[in-house]
Amino acid sequence: MSLSDLLIYGADWKLQAAGGLLLLAGAGVLVVRIFGIAMGMRIMAAAGAVFAALAYGRRERQQGWKDAQAKGERDAEAAIAAAARARADADHRNADARRLRDDDAFRRD
Repeated sequence: MSLSDLLIYGADWKLQAAGGLLLLAGAGVLVVRIFGIAMGMRIMAAAGAVFAALAYGRRERQQGWKDAQAKGERDAEAAIAAAARARADADHRNADARRLRDDDAFRRD
């Protein structure tokens, strides 16, 4: 797992959103001081909308990752169960030693 994957999927989206809100608040103070209250509020409203969209996207991305991992685990369990059933069926078919060479195409009369 790369560093970007660790940051995207390793930390919960709520923790990432909280950190983003802190950065947004700090940027808001700076923007209001530079551009004034009216223009600063407009800029911060736009930045807040972009931040909300990014936070929602991050949440959905993490949910998709978790769903894919859960599907992979279910598929692996199904494959293991199918292999166990096949092994049990083969053991049942081969349990009778007299039938061991019934179908090997060599006639023993």
